[in-house]
Amino acid sequence: MIASTQTANLRYAVACGRTGAIRNPDQHTDRHARSLAVRDALASGWDPEAYARASGHAATLDTPPLF
Repeated sequence: MIASTQTANLRYAVACGRTGAIRNPDQHTDRHARSLAVRDALASGWDPEAYARASGHAATLDTPPLF
């Protein structure tokens, strides 16, 4: 955990694509499909490249994200 502000948290959520799902029903399917893809990609353990591909992030992460 890190100390943050609501503004910084909202910017992070936007950067991760975690906003607007309630207002846009089409995003529910995308988010669900992405969640399943991440689960399947990491079934055998943490793999930054597999996570990046499955989650749609351009950059790989060295450690798993908290959220």
